Amino acid sequence: MTTKKQINRLLGELVQRNPDLAQSERFVIIKPLRHVLRSISIGRGIEADSPQFLCSIGHFFDPTANRQGITLDRVFTARGAPHRWTEPGMPAAFIEACETRVLPKMRGVDTIEDMLRFRTRGSSEFKAAVRFVIHQIHFAAAYGRFDRALRRFERIKHWDRSRMSWRRPEFEHVADELVPLMKANDRDGVIRLLHRWEEDRVHRFGLEAIYEPTPFPLELAA
Repeated sequence: MTTKKQINRLLGELVQRNPDLAQSERFVIIKPLRHVLRSISIGRGIEADSPQFLCSIGHFFDPTANRQGITLDRVFTARGAPHRWTEPGMPAAFIEACETRVLPKMRGVDTIEDMLRFRTRGSSEFKAAVRFVIHQIHFAAAYGRFDRALRRFERIKHWDRSRMSWRRPEFEHVADELVPLMKANDRDGVIRLLHRWEEDRVHRFGLEAIYEPTPFPLELAA
């Protein structure tokens, strides 16, 4: 299995070469961190010699967000290039893939609007990754589209809250915290809640040094 030492050495070299990157455990994150988190990570995988290179984008005003966002894509070294730890030149091939194909694309996704327009590898639109209704509610709230968010919530308001439901935490944050504020049309309350959710994620993962508090579209339209 891929070791922490191997991960830290490889990601450390990538960060050293790119001043706009910061490492957080097995993730490299593009700075600054505002509403959108863009990361490259190395998964340990099943085979000791075969690491999984991944890139992801996600919104950080999700109260259950992690450093691996809501879209996840594999990063492959160039065709014919080494991709195993035991193959000479693999680190250089990984860094080349990141610097030439992955980072340029991810650097262009800086705002919520960018995120909704972003196209992943291939022809599918990134917004296909926000089909999950909870995420749709987050985005609608961030834009102040409370009617739309509440219509989405009507579709899931009877979701299972039992401990067996793996979506329970995501649902309860929306149902118990966000929905009452939107029903009351409490724009300031929604703004405070979204910032609190985001700041909680930042503190949880120790990302204060790269975080830049930024107004939500809802605030800018007020």
